[in-house]
Amino acid sequence: MPADEAQPADPPRAEPPRAEPLPAVAAPTDPAAVAGAEADSEATVRRLVSALAAAPVQRHRLDQGSWVDVGRGWLPGTEELYQRVRDTARWREGAMWRYEKYVVPPRLSAWYAPGQPPPYPELAAAHLALRRRYGVSFDGYGLSYYRDGADSVAMHRDKELRWLDDTVIAILTLGARRPWTVKPARLPAGRRILNDATDTAGLLDLAPGPGDLLVLGGRAQRDWLHGVPKVGGHVGGRISVQWRWTSRTGQPEQGPGYMASRHFGR
Repeated sequence: MPADEAQPADPPRAEPPRAEPLPAVAAPTDPAAVAGAEADSEATVRRLVSALAAAPVQRHRLDQGSWVDVGRGWLPGTEELYQRVRDTARWREGAMWRYEKYVVPPRLSAWYAPGQPPPYPELAAAHLALRRRYGVSFDGYGLSYYRDGADSVAMHRDKELRWLDDTVIAILTLGARRPWTVKPARLPAGRRILNDATDTAGLLDLAPGPGDLLVLGGRAQRDWLHGVPKVGGHVGGRISVQWRWTSRTGQPEQGPGYMASRHFGR
């Protein structure tokens, strides 16, 4: 064969067949170990409930019929809990009709109905401790996530409760310290808007930090406004966990609640 004649190429080598990966096999579960872990978890929650129910809080009288309890560091060690709730809660954006368009509130929210607590044992313990301390049954777990300083909620009353003469509203803070303000619910002279931001008469900033507990009681929802203002500059996220109760006594609130639609002429 001439030297310059093309030589036939070697046939391609076949790849050896690849074995299918074996399915993962879970390690056998020891029923006794599972039961022991559950028992330890339940015992830990019971101890936390007892500790929180006895943790000190300081009561401040807002006026003759309204008060706020403040417990600084009421729930200790909340950094990991904040991250867990931030990353796994069922957050959603609400939408409210305001006169001519839908408006998305500047925060995220989540709701866990009574009997369906969120999967966080620390919050379940806090719930039980608050029931024990205040002797009331709350309506579930409400969560609000303020992602940065631009998220906020305007000064308001919890009108959705309808009966505001005797209430208990507990708020637990996870995450960064933020302003949290209250002021008397009254109309300033010459004003028609109850939550006028320029009226700062009687304004108090309770500024809860991580693990702090605030509890508004008595006529605080009837006679006082509360809110979380916007903050300039960098600020970390804050999660507010809320429990609410009303005695359903007194004169029920008239008019729409905060989330109700607003229309011109109403």
